[in-house]
Amino acid sequence: MAEGIDLPIVTQGKTLDEVVENIKEAISLHLEDENLDELEIHPDFSVLVNLELEYARA
Repeated sequence: MAEGIDLPIVTQGKTLDEVVENIKEAISLHLEDENLDELEIHPDFSVLVNLELEYARA
């Protein structure tokens, strides 16, 4: 599971790669109709996220 710190977005995936792709999609969808200038967001911004990973025993 990944949750945005700077944006109200949450997503999940079965693999870390899937979570990364899903969070990118969630960010795009969240901002799709927004004016980044009005929100004072630079077009090349980054977003902090928290990840919740299950412990895997060897």
